[in-house]
Amino acid sequence: MGDNEKMFRCEYSASEGLLLRFSPGQFKLLPSETRAHMRAARREMLLALRSLVDAAIETTDEAAAKRRPTRIEVQ
Repeated sequence: MGDNEKMFRCEYSASEGLLLRFSPGQFKLLPSETRAHMRAARREMLLALRSLVDAAIETTDEAAAKRRPTRIEVQ
């Protein structure tokens, strides 16, 4: 493989951490077990993000409910 055809690239920054970038064309060359683990990891990451979004929605709804005025009927 030439320099432009690397299977993956590893980048690190102190502020953002470690990042692995896989070339889409090279992904199919990975062993099938590795691809299965990566698909499962991607699914777990999406589920974690869903949980985060759900929590943010719930917090927003609770804050909105607290701001609504209460109607008191006087007789």
